[in-house]
Amino acid sequence: LQATPAVPRIFLGRDLLIKEGADYITNIAQAFLAILGPGGIGKTALAQKIIEMESVKEKFKTRSYFIPCDILPNVASLIQGMLQCLRIPAQEGKGQVEMLNDYLHLNTIQMVLVLDNFETLWYSKEDRAGIQNFLEKLFNFKHVSIVVTMRGPDGPGNIGWYKLGTESGIPPLSADAARDMFFAIAGNKFDVSEKTEAVDKLLKELDYVPLAIRLISQRAKTIPPESLLRMWEDGKTSILREGKGDLSRLTSVECSIQLSVNLLNGDEHDLLSVISFLPNGVLKWVDNLRKMLPNFENLDTSVAELLDCSL
Repeated sequence: LQATPAVPRIFLGRDLLIKEGADYITNIAQAFLAILGPGGIGKTALAQKIIEMESVKEKFKTRSYFIPCDILPNVASLIQGMLQCLRIPAQEGKGQVEMLNDYLHLNTIQMVLVLDNFETLWYSKEDRAGIQNFLEKLFNFKHVSIVVTMRGPDGPGNIGWYKLGTESGIPPLSADAARDMFFAIAGNKFDVSEKTEAVDKLLKELDYVPLAIRLISQRAKTIPPESLLRMWEDGKTSILREGKGDLSRLTSVECSIQLSVNLLNGDEHDLLSVISFLPNGVLKWVDNLRKMLPNFENLDTSVAELLDCSL
């Protein structure tokens, strides 16, 4: 597969999370690590950094496989992607499932599979049962460790995933790490001491989300922070993009958000449109949301769907 993204050169404020993930994978015989959170929080980059750690390389040698699930729409394509990553040749008279099963039975040296952006498969409305069944079979191979990155509150399947970060998933960057990242990317085009106040205000507006910071920092190479603040006030997420060609989840915050929105049905869309008018969400939503929207049908179900998609 040629869809594996490049590991970001500038990746700050995540050292403790990288170490935590690497320590877990290294010290557990069969590891199930879930890297969870909303789009743009840096889940893919974290997974890449973790499997690049020396302790992880020492344990798995060259048997670390990165599988980008956002281009794999169903379980059949996932199996095909795994066959490609594992370089399992076609065998006459055998189906793909049988070839993969035979390979994992015969090759019992420890390996780690990174299932990146797994929400594409897990929240697909086509074949959840098929994905669930495949995962359960995969879990039974004791030499196969799995790292999954996905939007949502929990890892897939009926298994106790080790969640990296907090119970809510990967947190935003600290203010200091966000500032360091901004200046590392933007460069020394201006006097840092004079611009820190405007930069800090801008980064706070962006909620210290790594993707947003990276994209705004690119713009800061030519545009002063004060002007970027005004652009943000006028255009919000529409200014958080890189380039003018085809955009993706890695080059546009709006594209990243849209991937989550695409997983929703009509009721969830309506609820999200209401919540989006509120600057800080709904305080104590379990009690207050029903009071705010007494006539909203399927309210609890819609909330659950938004949480599942990290929205």
